Amino acid sequence: MTLLDIGQPIGLPRIGEQGARVYEFAVTRRNFRESDITAEGGLNPHEAREALERLIRCKLLRRIERDPDVYEAVPPDRARALLLGAPARQINRWQEEVDCLREELARLVPMYETSFLARMSTRSVEILPDLDTTLRLITELAARCRHEVLTSQPGGARPPKVLEESSDRTLALLGRGVRMRTLYQYAAQFDLPTAGYVEDVVARGAEVRLVAGALRRLIVFDGEAALIERVHHREGAVLVHDPNVVEFMVATFEQTWLTATAFPLEYDHASMSTTRDDVQREIMRLFVQGAEDKVISRLMGISTRTCQRHISDIMRRIGARNRAHAGYLISKRNLLVT
Repeated sequence: MTLLDIGQPIGLPRIGEQGARVYEFAVTRRNFRESDITAEGGLNPHEAREALERLIRCKLLRRIERDPDVYEAVPPDRARALLLGAPARQINRWQEEVDCLREELARLVPMYETSFLARMSTRSVEILPDLDTTLRLITELAARCRHEVLTSQPGGARPPKVLEESSDRTLALLGRGVRMRTLYQYAAQFDLPTAGYVEDVVARGAEVRLVAGALRRLIVFDGEAALIERVHHREGAVLVHDPNVVEFMVATFEQTWLTATAFPLEYDHASMSTTRDDVQREIMRLFVQGAEDKVISRLMGISTRTCQRHISDIMRRIGARNRAHAGYLISKRNLLVT
């Protein structure tokens, strides 16, 4: 029997309720016959015979050699040794095999981890199916990064757990002298944990800017490997090694970086007003294209309610009677021209 057979039942006999009654009857006598059980034990012949067979299979009864129709009880400890000795030894052998295989597999883990990035680098594009794989690859790419990391983070507030996990990696990179530049959408500045994280990494040398428009999640390491989010998948990512595609991503990031504004660590009325105007201009652009409120809010990284407040403010400011009239006025007055 091998490890593959462990899932099969051993097939040990069971005593059962009637077997226990007969054994209780047997231990009160030096020996007995089957007829004694039916006469004194309260069982019919069929039940008595079945209980006797069970107890014999369990090694709790044995026949007297000089008279096979006479039985005597066997102590449970002795029955246990006779019945369970072989299975117990087999289980011990299985445990030894399990321990041996566990040690062999453990020795292979460093080989797998060392070659993880190499395997991922064999293709120009590689799909990472889940969050654990993605985080593991980000950690390895960050450990090997020497020059610069570019990131863009869409949406507003980032979960505290994500910020904590990212903080250790970011501070390690900055500590090695790696340049880090990050783009956030404007809503991120109003989330206290996110703002606190930005203030901390900026103090260590990171550069962080805000954009009013839409962003896609992106991380680029040394201009050689890029991670982007999967379409219609919340978890996992796409790893890109193709130099032409990565260079295009870097160029797009640089273009957005030039038009972005510094992440405000302190607020003043003028900067808030400018940010609001930039956001509303981007909302108007999407509005004119016919995007629905939910789509606009998702692309802008704001809630649908906040998006609707901005749209109402825009309509009131330009004197629009309805959404169609607003689209007409925005185009006629060239309000999208900066």
